[in-house]
Amino acid sequence: MRRSRVGALTESGDGMKKFATELRGKTVMTNDGQILGTIDNFMIDTKNGKLSDVLVMPAENVAPKGFKVDPAGRLVLPFQGMRAVKDVVVMNL
Repeated sequence: MRRSRVGALTESGDGMKKFATELRGKTVMTNDGQILGTIDNFMIDTKNGKLSDVLVMPAENVAPKGFKVDPAGRLVLPFQGMRAVKDVVVMNL
């Protein structure tokens, strides 16, 4: 069973450690500069305790078609795709 949780310590692809609460609300974009939306929450695999997915509230111009979406309409992006965390979060999709 997986459930959402905020407050966990995350390690992004750039090697920096941040609390999940620090990332909430950050803009998420693809490597080619397309803005996907903002981080809303994270999914944790309760079997191994690791972050599995990033839940992103999609930007107005982003069609969720082609993305995995949760019942709330958030994009479900793989946590392993998170590559850089600075002013924006860059996802390698």
